[in-house]
Amino acid sequence: MNWEFHYRQAPNYLEITISGPLSHDELNAMAIERWALLRRLNCRKLLLDFTQVTSVLNTVDIYSRPEQLEHVGVLKTNHSAMIAPKAYFKEFKFLETVCTNRGFDLNVFDNKEDAVNHLTNIKETTTGKPY
Repeated sequence: MNWEFHYRQAPNYLEITISGPLSHDELNAMAIERWALLRRLNCRKLLLDFTQVTSVLNTVDIYSRPEQLEHVGVLKTNHSAMIAPKAYFKEFKFLETVCTNRGFDLNVFDNKEDAVNHLTNIKETTTGKPY
């Protein structure tokens, strides 16, 4: 699994492009790296572009993903939008449901325009929670 970070200053979000086969260990490594970067940038909005992945996690791994996120220190006050590839859209929507049920602000989209619009329209209070 490979990833690239791109900070979008004007709308203030971090974009990550992910490619290759997904794995828990590499997703955790990426989460730790992005956590440090988000903190340094004083940013809580994240766009994850998964359109170039070649495989996804299985159902059990998807179900355990929120625990993995908490374990590596991902904050529930972050706002995340994911762009899912059409071939794996159902699996990403399941991930959205699992994460949302566990208190994470995660929304899955099938195109970048809708994902960016969602992120840029989130209004935050000083506590980081949406209005």
